[in-house]
Amino acid sequence: MKFWLVEISDFLPKLDENNRLYRVGIVAKALVDSGHQVLWWSSTFNHQLKRQRFKVSTTVEIQKNYRLRLLYGPGYSRNISFARWKHNRIVAREFAREIVEMPIQEQPDLIYACLPTLEVSEQAVLYGIRRGIPVVVDIRELWPDNYLTVFPNCFRALFRLLLTTEFLRARRILRLATGITSTSHTYLQWGLKVAQRGVRAADKWFALGSDAKTKMQRTALDVQSALEAKGLVLKQNDLVISFVGSFNRLFNFETILEVARDLFQEGEQRVQFILAGDGPQVSLLRIHSYGLENVHLTSWCEKAEVDKILAISSIGLAPYYSIVTPTLPNKPFEYMAAGLPILSSLGGELKTIIEQESIGLQYDADDSNDLKEKIMWFLSHPEKTKEMGLRAKALFEKKYRADVVYADFVKHLEKIANERLSNL
Repeated sequence: MKFWLVEISDFLPKLDENNRLYRVGIVAKALVDSGHQVLWWSSTFNHQLKRQRFKVSTTVEIQKNYRLRLLYGPGYSRNISFARWKHNRIVAREFAREIVEMPIQEQPDLIYACLPTLEVSEQAVLYGIRRGIPVVVDIRELWPDNYLTVFPNCFRALFRLLLTTEFLRARRILRLATGITSTSHTYLQWGLKVAQRGVRAADKWFALGSDAKTKMQRTALDVQSALEAKGLVLKQNDLVISFVGSFNRLFNFETILEVARDLFQEGEQRVQFILAGDGPQVSLLRIHSYGLENVHLTSWCEKAEVDKILAISSIGLAPYYSIVTPTLPNKPFEYMAAGLPILSSLGGELKTIIEQESIGLQYDADDSNDLKEKIMWFLSHPEKTKEMGLRAKALFEKKYRADVVYADFVKHLEKIANERLSNL
């Protein structure tokens, strides 16, 4: 069968090969491995690194039956900005123009589109309705709800009113979609609420999972290699608490740095923090971590560097703000794959997993004393910390490995496509 994947912000195979693939990249590979044809509609602009891959719309062949169609967009420097709004609309307009001109033999048996983004997904849904092609919309972020989180509570009602057309767009997309999938049960319920309809057989949630490899053994050689690569000052028996990802508005680093400063001033040298990434909060982190020898702030890390950091880490940090909607983000699964206990402030389904499976500790996002208490517990219980990591790894292997999660996802998409084909 032929599948179109419509998503414009993930890393792409071959072009971004030094960075790990996200959800759509893994879905694409799983579909191709199952014998299907895949055309992934994306953008020339690399959303993660904020740079252009090509100056014009370009087609890239990954392998037999697997192509990328990169549509030109001007790009942007900030994720929430007028420039991104403009970029998304330009890409959506080009997408709509190209698919209308597609010969009938190139039409897909199913379209898989993602939120974000609204604009391109809307065109995918409308095309599917016109041509009688099923469209599955996968919710990975709560757009446009997430726009409101950047404004103070007292202004959110006003800005929600100003974004009325965007909320109506989200409702139209989700209501008209053949099926809704998502990265968590919470997100699926949000989607059904926005669509104002009940659950259907085509609606189902699938965890993000991860294709991360097994954690390397933490040896002196591994430590030395990472030290040389990043200029870190660590000792073999340090409790290394690591965050790897984007320094975006979802994460509360203020509480982390407050605890790091307290420990540093108290002379507690056994606890070390590695914050690896880039994003809007990088300036804040540089300013507030200045002079703290227990905080190691690095730039964006490619996959090989991430693997080294996780290999020398003791704890995986998930420091979400308390206002973030509870879900199952990718980061905890990456930590679990590396055999690390999770230190998390996110409620909901992740909190339930951490507590029921005993694979980490939960702390109050806004309470530095609570966070410090949990860190000192890890420091005082090294054997129990290691046991948590082993349980996290075992749980990942059983339920959240990419080949486990996405084999079921592919079967779900195949079933929807086959139902349409059987009615032709």
